[in-house]
Amino acid sequence: MRWIGGLSLVLGALLWAQGTNAQRQLKVAVPGLQATDGDDDVANELTGWLRAGTTAVQGWQLHPTTISLEQHMLVHQCESVDESCLSKIAKVLDADRLISGALRRVHAEGGGGYDFQADLFYFNGTTGTIEQRAGVSIPKSKSTPEELAVIGQVEAQAFADAPLDQLGQAQALNLMRSRDPEFRVQPAALEPQADWGDRFPVWPAAVSYSGSLVFFGLSAWSWSTIRSVEDDPAFQRARLLAGPEVSNVCTAGTNFGVEELGSLCSKADRHETLQWVFVSMGVASAGVGTWLLVKSVRSKRRSEPTRVEVTPVAGKQRGGIRARLEF
Repeated sequence: MRWIGGLSLVLGALLWAQGTNAQRQLKVAVPGLQATDGDDDVANELTGWLRAGTTAVQGWQLHPTTISLEQHMLVHQCESVDESCLSKIAKVLDADRLISGALRRVHAEGGGGYDFQADLFYFNGTTGTIEQRAGVSIPKSKSTPEELAVIGQVEAQAFADAPLDQLGQAQALNLMRSRDPEFRVQPAALEPQADWGDRFPVWPAAVSYSGSLVFFGLSAWSWSTIRSVEDDPAFQRARLLAGPEVSNVCTAGTNFGVEELGSLCSKADRHETLQWVFVSMGVASAGVGTWLLVKSVRSKRRSEPTRVEVTPVAGKQRGGIRARLEF
């Protein structure tokens, strides 16, 4: 019994140590962004929302410092924002991670005026390396507190690689919009001929029903693929950056700074079309199978050819089928 008690104490100590490590939160400091061209108001607003996003990430604890990155560099006599300089800053702050960067002006697309570019970084104080960088394009017309709120929180979430719902922001849900139907499927027709002899076999109906199950399975696969695209962090990020006035980020004509958006939209659009095609063909196969089964039961030969005309209609939000059977 003694060795059992000792083993229990050892196991209890290990579990307690693991629980302590699991509960430890990362200290994340967000020094104020550098305003390279003097746009302090925009830089400070974006910094504030980066901090707000940091507090919303599970497992992170925001460091209370509000000193700007430029001030930290002056204290440590850093000539550039490199890993050596950031290591000194993280050590003095006793921070596990640093999120910061610089805000600069860039020429506006189409000529005339300027926009903003936020060059952000995510520094790991434990390894002493910059693990991630992000370049965020911000049109001057969209440098409002509402837009910067979305950008700051989304970038913090992206650095954390955390699910979007961990941000705890109701604003994210309000920005989700369903897509408008765009695609249509050209009509298709199936024309089997009824010349099977006096005894009509059952196996054609079984084959048709099997095909229907295959098509419905493919439709379910396409549906799950679309859901995975819409749940993708990059797609969610693009929706938030687009703002509430954009109902469909895939037809907005820009990727909102998210490079993966184009491929994700192409994938979703392709599977949205395929989904309703598969559903339509599944219904068509089931209808044909039912007709073949009835014909097999009756086992009567018809003098006139039988025609089954099927016209599938599909869209992003709805699907259906029009069928006409001539006996």
